Amino acid sequence: MNLAGKCIFIFAVFNLVFSSMIAAQENVSYELRFINHMLGRQNYNEALFLLENLQPETLAQKDTVNYLIGWTLYGRKELNSSAFYLSLVTEESPWFEKSRFFAAYNHAYLRETNTSRELLGIFNGRSPDQIDLMKNFQLAGMALLDRKLDEFEHHAEKFTGNFSITASEERKLNEYYNRISEQPARSPFVAGIMSAAIPGLGRIYAGKTAEGISSFLYVGALIATSWDLYNRLGGNSPFFIISASLSGVFYIGNIWGSAVSVKRVQREFNYEMDQRILLDMHIPLRKLFP
Repeated sequence: MNLAGKCIFIFAVFNLVFSSMIAAQENVSYELRFINHMLGRQNYNEALFLLENLQPETLAQKDTVNYLIGWTLYGRKELNSSAFYLSLVTEESPWFEKSRFFAAYNHAYLRETNTSRELLGIFNGRSPDQIDLMKNFQLAGMALLDRKLDEFEHHAEKFTGNFSITASEERKLNEYYNRISEQPARSPFVAGIMSAAIPGLGRIYAGKTAEGISSFLYVGALIATSWDLYNRLGGNSPFFIISASLSGVFYIGNIWGSAVSVKRVQREFNYEMDQRILLDMHIPLRKLFP
């Protein structure tokens, strides 16, 4: 084969390989558009199946696949796996900022706030203003979740109220901060002592006034009945013994229940606060990254 023939052969092979690569990339791009359409219709299972069997050719396609897998898992509430895939999206991707913030949010929802802070650490002040403001807002929310009130105050100092995406939620976080700060530190031991002195008083101290009054009336009625039976039938009467035994059981239960009420009220308060904080961390993210 002469030189001209060799050149033509090499060109033909190169053209064939290049054309195959272009065709493969176009095929992947078409499938990604189709998968994105399925996600818009919330067909998460079908989309995830296609994504897991896709073979991306370029870094951009790999980023898109990781983003779409992470977003699909997010829609299925599989937050740990979602965070893993979203955190794989590189800075070259147009999905990077959205992926990083939602990966951080997923970890915060799972109470892995240290991991969340590490993920957001990549935005180090050289990012666009709206990204820095969103980072500060998310860190403020995490501080409240961890009940690190000093840390929250540091981030709240940067709240301006001028960033429309977070303005409303900034006010709410400040309200939650005030409620958490003002929440009295009640002692289960004190509640038990109070109910030992006056049945039901410990539950009132815990914040369960209706339960406290009910307990006072119930235990008080049993004790009054036992006292009446003692006066009328004497201490050896089986009716008195049964009534006194029941009174003792409910009296002890009243003390124990009061101590437990303090912990229950605290758990209920913390759960309510955490759910509100997480919701208000989430809303601005969906506004900034629709």
